[in-house]
Parts: sequence; C-alpha cells; structure tokens
Amino acid sequence: MRVNWASHVPRFEQVKQIIRQFISENGLKPGDPLPSEREWAKRLKVSQMTINRALKELEREGVVTRLVGRGTFVLNTASHPATSIRHLLTLVFPLAGITEVAEQNIYYGPILQGAQYAFAELGCSVQFWKMGFEQLSQLPPEGLSQRAFLFFAPMEEALPTLRSWWEAGVPFVVIGASWRDVEIPCVDTDNFKAALKVVDFLYSLGHRRIAFVIGSRRLPNARDRWEGFIAGVKRYNLHVPEDWLIESSASASLTKDAAQQIRSILKSRRRPTAIFAGGYYLAAETLQIVKELGLKVPVDISLVGFDDPPSAGYLDPPLTTVRQPLAELGRRGVFKLMGILEGRQEPLVEYLATELIVRASTATPAGN
Repeated sequence: MRVNWASHVPRFEQVKQIIRQFISENGLKPGDPLPSEREWAKRLKVSQMTINRALKELEREGVVTRLVGRGTFVLNTASHPATSIRHLLTLVFPLAGITEVAEQNIYYGPILQGAQYAFAELGCSVQFWKMGFEQLSQLPPEGLSQRAFLFFAPMEEALPTLRSWWEAGVPFVVIGASWRDVEIPCVDTDNFKAALKVVDFLYSLGHRRIAFVIGSRRLPNARDRWEGFIAGVKRYNLHVPEDWLIESSASASLTKDAAQQIRSILKSRRRPTAIFAGGYYLAAETLQIVKELGLKVPVDISLVGFDDPPSAGYLDPPLTTVRQPLAELGRRGVFKLMGILEGRQEPLVEYLATELIVRASTATPAGN
C-alpha cells in the first residue's frame, strides 16, 4: 500500500482507499482500532494533514469513528448499498484503447483515474463499453434499462439521444460536457466562467487586442469556452476582428488552416498582444508558431492555455493556463450516478470551479 505521487487523484482520496483496503484485508470488525494519524503518515510518507482529511471523510461516510484521546476505530464494514444495485455500470469513452487513455491522455487519463478510485471506494464493478456512442445511440432505450452509463465528453450532436434516454428512464451521467437549461445529469467544469476569468486577467494586465484559438465547437466544452471568451470581450467593449477568432476543426490540435490563420494575424501590422488558446495542445502548437516567426513570449505576445498537465510548467516559457479538477470530475460523476440509482434527490447539473495558474507566458504588453 502506497500513495502514487504522480497520480492526478488527490492524495487524501488515495489514502481513503488505502485505509478501506487495510480494513478489508485485515478482517477488521466494528470497534477494532486503526493505526494513529502519525503511524499512517509515517507508513504512507504523507503529511498528517492529509491523513486527517482522509479520516474526516471516512468518518463522514460512516466507515470509522474517532474518539478524542482514544484514537480511530472501525465503525462499519458493510458493503456500500451500490453493490446490491441491479445495474451494470458501463463507461463509454470517445477514444479507443482504455489503457492508452489512462496512461497518455492528459484530459481523459486523470478523469478515468478519479472514476476508478471512486468505483474501488464503493466496491463496484465496471465495464468499458467498446461500442462507440453513434452505434450505442441506435439501440432502443428499453435494451439499456439494466445498465447505468458514464458518458465522457460526448459531442454536441449526442444531446437529442441523451434527452430521449433520460426521458425513457435510462440511468446515466455525462462527465465533461453540459448543456445549460437542459435537464439531464452532468458533471462538468465551468468552462464559460473559466474563459471569462482569462479575459479578465489579460485585461487587468493591459491587453486590449486579444485573439482566441479553440478546437471544434462540436465539443460542448469548446463551445462554452468560446461563449465565455465572447462574453468577456463584450464586457470590456473590446474589438476582436473576425479573423482573430480561430476555430480548428480538430478537437485538440491545430489544423493546417488554423495554423496558417495564426501565422497571418501574427504577421499583420496590428497583431494581437495576447492569444488565449482554449486547450493545452492548441497552446503548445501556438507557442511553436510564435517562435517560428521570431517572436518572443511574453515580450511580443502573451499566451494563455487551458488544462495544466505537468509539462505545462516546463514549456519555454512556463505556460499560464487554466487548471481543471479532472480527477474530481471523474469521482463526482461516479457518485452522482450512485445517487441517481439510489433515488437521492440532487441537482442534475454540477459545475466544478477551475483555477487560473499564472506563469511566465503572460506579461503587460509592450508599450504599456
């Protein structure tokens, strides 16, 4: 048992799972004592604060009880009610090769890790669906009634099918996508507010000429970032030429046309002083184009990205970017699905906050 420091799953969540595993593997019963916080911290090589948070969560969930001056004791070893639910939990990813997703994809990997930790915590089994969403959407809802689905970042065109399934009683949760004013269960980051926050930040630095690069708006999170950016520039009455709004038809990379459009606006006499790229790879490729043209970041142009994998801090210069709580997205999606299956009344749509990580790729524009 050890904590994986390279994982995107918060350390206190990993500690919770380790303690649950410890209780199970050692056959502990209600009333049996557990190691002290200090012993756990030494054993797992994490801070006592992390252990304390994990134990508080487990106490809240009814797994342990903590008695002042006496220690921590097992309270409940019963399986979570979710294990008795007659539904096969099914994960539907838009990408093939789940192992590669978990190990390599900077977006889906952490989300999947968070979901897997939640499944382990709840004692649930899960199946990865090999059928794509388009094939799945051709199945009648009544054929899906004994499954419970987690859909990861479906495209915009999936909405009619999702609405019809929800109305037909198929239990599911969408992770990483949402539709405002549409009543289907979703757990998403607030991409609209995140983009608005980036415009606020660039404006506060003195930028008045801001370009925007985004992937295909067939993805709801790209659509929301686009709308947040537009709302931000309207807030400050900024003029953004149409050719400064660059949409790549690919979801996470620049097409040749999008890359050429970036080169064109950077070569123009009145070029932008900042570019907000609504994706990590979009930002990294934009940075490369800026360097190819002999310009410097942030001296000649500031750059902001979206998503914060470890490599973002090692770019030259380190990237200012929006950090999403990706592992928590996966975890919250699982717990929301459990709530639906158990009949708990919860808000259908949940938005998680993002964090703007300021690094050396942004500065006050030259001449200010």
